This record gives sequence, structure tokens and C-alpha cells, in this order.
Amino acid sequence: MEEQILWCDCRVLAHRFSGALLMLFVLLGTGCASQETSPSLEQSAVFPSYQGSYASAPIPAEWIPLYQRLRADGLDGPDLPRYFSMMGTPSQDPMGRKIKELYTKAFAPKPKPTPSAKPSKPRPKVYPGVITAENVEKCRAFLAENAAAFDFAERTYGVPREIAVSLLFVETRLGTFLGKEKAFYTLASMASSRQPDDISSYLDRLPGASGRLGWIQERMEQRSDWAYKEFVALLGNVRASHLDALGVPGSVYGAIGLCQFMPSNIAPYGADGDGDGTVNLFTVPDAVASLSNYLAM
Repeated sequence: MEEQILWCDCRVLAHRFSGALLMLFVLLGTGCASQETSPSLEQSAVFPSYQGSYASAPIPAEWIPLYQRLRADGLDGPDLPRYFSMMGTPSQDPMGRKIKELYTKAFAPKPKPTPSAKPSKPRPKVYPGVITAENVEKCRAFLAENAAAFDFAERTYGVPREIAVSLLFVETRLGTFLGKEKAFYTLASMASSRQPDDISSYLDRLPGASGRLGWIQERMEQRSDWAYKEFVALLGNVRASHLDALGVPGSVYGAIGLCQFMPSNIAPYGADGDGDGTVNLFTVPDAVASLSNYLAM
């Protein structure tokens, strides 16, 4: 999950993992289940909506500019003060990691190739350990357990179920690994980080940073605006889906769900696979339908 998979884009992922996906597609194409059964992975209650009273604790000062921006954009609600009061202070890590990555790419010395240097070996097209008999069987079992969801998505969007399940396996191991971070906190932290002082613990790791603070701030403002857009999209989705915003897991830059969409992809590409009137990417029917809709566009 990096850049536009970290700025997640399933079509980029499909290209990046084309070898793995093709092999899974071929192996799954023989003997994969097609009988219609009820989905066994029911995740719609993993993040229940908050039903208690909202916290009365004050919002930490570090969140106030972001909170005021949301209010100015008409996005305030009784949930926001609780979220901000419970999140502590912003983390430097999401923005710090991204600026360190961009800074290193822009300013780190590039090694000069020498005539005697051996040519580097081509990178393998398939990640080691992905294509195994055990993993193929996991995909087949997942297809059988969720046949109704894959039937609907394939019939509606024309994307073969073998491709869809292969992408879900590469993205989140069929929903068993949804990311180590909390997406709401990650995106809020990044959206709140606009000044070099906001990532002070990272500046010492950037050689010559003191002379390039203008460059750093410009990049931070760009990434902060990007994160704000994603945060707003996530806020809208958790409100519509009745998820507990603070419990939603995600990637290091906020991609969520079994199909690892960035939140801004949910509105244009998300699909209601189970007909409950919402798009919840932590349920198999919605994740499969959304991924298939994205690929079919």
C-alpha cells in the first residue's frame, strides 16, 4: 500500500501485481465454487455506531484549526467534538513519513553508476509467498463462502470473480489484515500538519532541512490539503454507514476496507452490494461490488 495505493488506486495495484493476479486467476479458474451460498464473513457490526452521550472534554488546541475548517465547510456535528477530544494530539508520523520520502527523493545524493558495476537483476513480478497452494485454497473457500456477493458483482459489472478475489487477497488477505493504523486519526493528523514545526521530530533526519524550510512547508501544505479532502470523505462515509470513526482501521495513509479504497474513491466508485442502502467496505458484498465497479469504469 504505497502512494496511489497509499494514495490507493486498485488499477495501479492490478498492474503492479499483474503476475500474481494472473497466476491466481489461472489457478482459481479450475474448480472454483459457483454455487450460491450465504456470506459467512459478516463484518457490518465490527465498528458499531456510537450510541452513548458525546464527550464534554475540551478539544485539544492542536485540533482547533482543523475543527474550525470543518465547521466553515458546513461539516460540524455533535460527533466531531467527541472525536477530537478523544484523539489526544495529532501524530507527526503520517506527514513526517511522507515529507521524509519526498525530501530524500529530491535532495539525497544519487549514486553515480560505474562502468564496472554489475547490472541490477530485474525485480520479480510476483511477491514471494503469494502464489501458494494454501493461498489458492483460501481464495476458493472465500469464493464459496461468499458466492452470492461474487455472483452479484460479476453479473452487474462483468469483472470475473477470480480477478476480484485475487485483488482482495493481495490487498488485505481477504479481510484478515486491514491495516495497523486508525484511518480517521491518520488523516486528521496529516490534515492538521501544515508547518515544519508540526513534524519537528523528523526535521533532524533531513540533512540541510534548515535551509529548505520553504520547500518543506509548500509540500506539507499540498499533502495537508490532500489529507483534508480524504478526511472529509471518510467522515461522510462513517456517518452514512454508522461506523465508529475512531475504530476504523486503515493503511499508513488512510486506505480502508477489504478493497483498500482511499475514502475519496468511495463516493464515485463505492457500490451497495447487499442492498442495505449504504456502502460499507468492511462487508464482503459492498467491498466486492465496489472493487468490481471500480475496475469496470
